[in-house]
Amino acid sequence: MWPFSHKRAACPESEAAMKASERSLQEAQAGAVQADTKLAEAQRVKEQIRAHNIANNYSDFIEGIVLGRLSDGRS
Repeated sequence: MWPFSHKRAACPESEAAMKASERSLQEAQAGAVQADTKLAEAQRVKEQIRAHNIANNYSDFIEGIVLGRLSDGRS
């Protein structure tokens, strides 16, 4: 047999690719946390707007009743 030695050292390109993939994974995980935070904030704002719209609708309803009674009383 031929006396071939087995190299255990990784080539520089594969080391660089491994480091780049690890960095990319860390960035993606950090981005996922930011996306979750933005989603939670968007849902909170959506609920606030919904509650505000309900309050405005109720206020408009009451205002209509009051103005209706005022206009009926002046006639």
